[in-house]
Amino acid sequence: MLSMEKQILYLIASAQTVEAKELIAIYETRGVSAQVIRNSLARLKKAGYIEAAARSLYAITPLGSEFIRYINSKAGIAEQQWDGSWQVVMFEVPETERSKRDGFRSGLLQLGFVSIYKGVYISPWEYTGQVVALGEQYELGERLMISSSRFTVNEISAAKAADLWSLAELQELYNEKQQWLTASFQPHLASLLTSERHDDNGLALIIKFLELGDVIAELSLRDPMLPAQLLPHDWPGTACYAELQRTLRAIALAIPANSPYRKFVTRILKV
Repeated sequence: MLSMEKQILYLIASAQTVEAKELIAIYETRGVSAQVIRNSLARLKKAGYIEAAARSLYAITPLGSEFIRYINSKAGIAEQQWDGSWQVVMFEVPETERSKRDGFRSGLLQLGFVSIYKGVYISPWEYTGQVVALGEQYELGERLMISSSRFTVNEISAAKAADLWSLAELQELYNEKQQWLTASFQPHLASLLTSERHDDNGLALIIKFLELGDVIAELSLRDPMLPAQLLPHDWPGTACYAELQRTLRAIALAIPANSPYRKFVTRILKV
């Protein structure tokens, strides 16, 4: 699913029901055409994530709600205490079904798994439900096996984890986003909050909400959200991600209660 479609699905999930023209008004401000939005809605409907409650009025389906829970699960799981065990996912898909293999593998990587051998992926976190759902989506059947274990020889140290998950590259990305947040985004946001103080529309704020949401989504996909035991001692990701989330919530709170855009941020305000 494209990142914009995930974002649209999130907005519909927050608002419960959304008219197409509401989404078009938002995304045209971001330079996205009405036809692109209609095409995205059509794909989401075809996939079963949303349904037409009325003409040009869309509502999220149970499948869509489950998908939102699925893509948000990784960020929340990192707050848990790690018990030292690993989830191991093993699968073998022939070259003739390459699209299924690649799709399943992509889903694992987005959850934060990493490959240690051909067809063998590991994660320090337990994602059984999500992995089973991926297996069903790509019709792996009995070719998929999931287990939980501990390494007794050549266990994975923080140094080895940094190599497996390319944490040096991710650290550079976090440093880049932190610089952008403090030097550019937050000053612009502060100026906007001052200038929009008496404006009950909130369109400019929802645009900033989506802009920051794009950054958080990018990091969520890239970051395996490893437990502290497997991270470098100077890891910037945890603090940066938390600040991004706090800023996102601050934007949501700043959208006036009577704004037509307030309904799009209700999910984050419930957290």
